[in-house]
Amino acid sequence: MANIDNDIYNRVAPTWWDEDGFMAILRTSLNPPRAAYFRNVIVQRMGLQPSGLQVLDVGCGGGLLSEEFAALGCQVTGIDPSEPTLQAAREHARKGGLNIRYLSGRGEALPFEDRSFDLVCCCDVFEHVEDLDAVLREIGRVLKPGGVLLFDTINRTRRSKLVAIKLAQDWPPTRFIPADVHVWEKFIRPQELQERMQNQGLVGCEFAGLSPRLNPFGLLLALWRTKLGRMPFAELGRRLRLRESRDLSISYMGFAVRSLA
Repeated sequence: MANIDNDIYNRVAPTWWDEDGFMAILRTSLNPPRAAYFRNVIVQRMGLQPSGLQVLDVGCGGGLLSEEFAALGCQVTGIDPSEPTLQAAREHARKGGLNIRYLSGRGEALPFEDRSFDLVCCCDVFEHVEDLDAVLREIGRVLKPGGVLLFDTINRTRRSKLVAIKLAQDWPPTRFIPADVHVWEKFIRPQELQERMQNQGLVGCEFAGLSPRLNPFGLLLALWRTKLGRMPFAELGRRLRLRESRDLSISYMGFAVRSLA
């Protein structure tokens, strides 16, 4: 199994909010549907008022979701192992007038007291960590009883191997992210994740798929135009823009609740 290149986030840190860095695809394609789903979970499913909720964003990156929660009135703490990425997040939050606390740290050893947070968000993280069980254990520890974990990740299927590995980072005609950003063997199937979460007291799990709006031909055409320099990555993300679906075969999101015990 190839080694995953998590150092990429140090190298691309200044590009999180750019129009033509590949990280823009997360902002314009993935962030809108997952943020909408998470708002629905918080307000409609859990009956919570966002204002004042204590939220921890584990693996916060450049602050894409931290800023979404802060805009809802949550008290947000973001944590990430990449200091250059945190610098980019702090600067963007400052420009936007958002009060977000960003700290350096890892999901395997969260520097917070037990039962500190109402919500924990952990997105684009599970497929990158060395010890997933330790991350889930720490999340369960810092969540208040009845608190909610919100997450997304990538499924380990033949389809995800084709799309997320071969098309996105291996094949020269279509690749748009560097090699080894993702390693297929580290992707996790929903049933595996559910079992691991339950072992850490994270129960009542629900999943929803994330699927592209473009058909395969449209996807290939958009990728080719980006490769030729005719379309910035942010616009590629807007064309690809994912939507909530029942199809979990590539990417999926969901939530679980910290048991009251």
